[in-house]
Amino acid sequence: MPKYKCIYCLQTKDEIEFNREHVVPQMMGKYQNGFVLSDFQVCQECNTYFSEQIENNIALDSYEAFLRMQYRDTPMSDGRKLNGNRIRLIGAEGIFKGIPFSVITDKNSPYRVRFESEPMVGIINSIEKQEYDYYSLENLPDAIEEVMKRMKESTQPIINSGIDRELLEPALIEKGYLVDHYTYSEGSVSDLCKELEFMTVINLKIDSIMRRLCAKTVFNYLCYSRGKEFVLDSTFDAIRDYIRYGNWSEQLWFRYSKRPVSTVEMPNDTAHVVGYMWFPENGQ
Repeated sequence: MPKYKCIYCLQTKDEIEFNREHVVPQMMGKYQNGFVLSDFQVCQECNTYFSEQIENNIALDSYEAFLRMQYRDTPMSDGRKLNGNRIRLIGAEGIFKGIPFSVITDKNSPYRVRFESEPMVGIINSIEKQEYDYYSLENLPDAIEEVMKRMKESTQPIINSGIDRELLEPALIEKGYLVDHYTYSEGSVSDLCKELEFMTVINLKIDSIMRRLCAKTVFNYLCYSRGKEFVLDSTFDAIRDYIRYGNWSEQLWFRYSKRPVSTVEMPNDTAHVVGYMWFPENGQ
């Protein structure tokens, strides 16, 4: 039985131990005539490792996942939730400023997603701007004189964003926001906001898993375009070792950006460049 060497683990294995490897991971979307490594380049063991340990970790926990929830040809089923480890959406203006939101797939929305505010309590920060400081119950600070004065001047000093009243009210009393003979009328974000749209800030975390996925995609394309023997050269051992095993080398550097690469023209508004790589040619 013929044997072949895997471009990642560099082990020589029987041909039955190899399968197809998509150049661009399918978790980033499926494409017509998408590039595939299918000529005994990537072994099943490495392919499975990449799928389970790297791609599955960010399939619903990345900016690319957020785009996929909105633009995938076949909409995701309702109720899929964007994880908050590598991407966080936070309100950026007015009553929403500072509220972290969960993003959930919803086919009834024109954007295919809906935003749900995480359980928080808002204490008035600016009456003029209608802005609040939001806290979880665990992080709610003690009330201070300046805040209490501002609360007395506001018609809606406290906003409840998804916390059970039975839990919220004792916490407000304990921290000094509610005193004897108080009149407490709880307001919600949806009740107080009249606007249908609002701005958010998207905070991204680029960790080793994301860097390795990007590097793998670029390396896959290098193999697809230049051939297997080219990428088996020892010149690429450092990047190969990082992609497969997570071992960083000082020979490597990485930069992540959502901005266009050089003068590359995008075919449409939802396409994106994953990356590009410099490689030695003719000793240069």
